[in-house]
Amino acid sequence: MIVTAPSSTANLGPGFDCLALALDLPFRLAVGVDLVPDESGVARFHGAESAHPAAVAFRSAGGDPSVTLQWASPIPPGRGLGYSGAARVAGAYAAGVLDGLDHRAARAGAHVVASRLEGHPDNSAASAFGGFTVAVEDRVMRLDVPAGLSVVVWSPSSATSTDASRRSLPARVALGDAAFSVARAAAWVAAIATGDLDALREACEDRLHQDLRLQQRPDAAEVRDHLLGRGEVLAAWLSGSGPSIAALVPSDLVPMVAGSVGGGGSVRTLGIDALGVRVR
Repeated sequence: MIVTAPSSTANLGPGFDCLALALDLPFRLAVGVDLVPDESGVARFHGAESAHPAAVAFRSAGGDPSVTLQWASPIPPGRGLGYSGAARVAGAYAAGVLDGLDHRAARAGAHVVASRLEGHPDNSAASAFGGFTVAVEDRVMRLDVPAGLSVVVWSPSSATSTDASRRSLPARVALGDAAFSVARAAAWVAAIATGDLDALREACEDRLHQDLRLQQRPDAAEVRDHLLGRGEVLAAWLSGSGPSIAALVPSDLVPMVAGSVGGGGSVRTLGIDALGVRVR
């Protein structure tokens, strides 16, 4: 059995720990079979490392610890693209399927296990359910993303520790800043639900975490500001805890936008994954 779970870009600016998009950059987990390299040749292979998040989630969901797991993924760890969330969803989902659960039950259980291991539910919700997700603890509400959109992702060569980034955030925020971000997180949901994509540029603004994290990464801040300065870009935000920057762009304009991004990092063009975790 080979399970795939998509990567994700979370927070989307103001949706701290609750909003995310699933991206077509997969984490693949093989149980009882060997993986083969994909056509791009970028898959990275690992042995059965018991501390790997996929293996931990597999055991946490009741998987037999003696089962050999093999995984590969082009998702770059530590770049804010949900590597650990996708790995944990894949591991927990595989354990559920092996235990005889149907797809819906295994998927729901995988989100619960993965989100608790992650400490926040946004990445695991997108990796489990696909599309645009709103996560409130164990509950996930999913919306289809309007057709014809892609995500341009810029990633630097250096990684960011999610735990360290979270520790740098203040324990209290001003009431006005909280209200500012709540309104824009709601605007994200309404824009995706209604197709009013012109609202997204304002909806990706945030005063809870994004500006503080970008102060620590001037290279990422420069890329984010560049993307927001282009009329073709619908929204641009710090992906998860960073340091990657993601932007929502009409698919036919992606080459123009992707080609304009500098900053010394790598640029990917990704589609929205609408399916979430599944058996390949």
